[in-house]
Amino acid sequence: MPANKLILLPTDAQAGLEDCSQLATRLQSAGLISDAREYHGGRFYPTGDQFLQLISFLGCSPSIELDPPQDSTGLDQAIAEGHFCHVQLVCGPTLRLRADRQSRPPRCPKCGQPVTDWLTYIEHWQTNPAHSAWSCADCGEHARLTDWAFGKTAGFGKVFVEISGIYPAEAVPADALLQILAGLTGSPWRYIYIKV
Repeated sequence: MPANKLILLPTDAQAGLEDCSQLATRLQSAGLISDAREYHGGRFYPTGDQFLQLISFLGCSPSIELDPPQDSTGLDQAIAEGHFCHVQLVCGPTLRLRADRQSRPPRCPKCGQPVTDWLTYIEHWQTNPAHSAWSCADCGEHARLTDWAFGKTAGFGKVFVEISGIYPAEAVPADALLQILAGLTGSPWRYIYIKV
């Protein structure tokens, strides 16, 4: 079963943080997350006491689970499948792509035409990260893969706040949360929805 995620990331794909400790401290003080917990696959942060003020759920009565399972086997499975809202932080010097398994092709930032062979470019970039140049077959625009317009289904970055347990378009980050994040990286932030 795919895990649904709301992912927050800087609009400038090169903006980042060397490690997640400063990010975690700031998000804990804001109340988005509580203290880190370890599980078999790594570390996650349960939701904090201000989570529902910093993430706005849309619709009449969204179904959200905030409490993690207590047993370790159930916890591992619930994290893998995104059965409850929890946060994982990703930081580092390496540029990464977060994309929905069924992302539509990105568009040229100049003419707006779909980049139909985008997966070939991604595969080449993943084996050789130094080569991120791209030219639009329709208008001839020379750009980088990070300039592609994915909408809300994918994005490049070095730092991500991944919130599991949120269906696509079910919730949005509050402006206050986006301002907190922008203050850490010096770049505005945006959000995407993916299933992994």
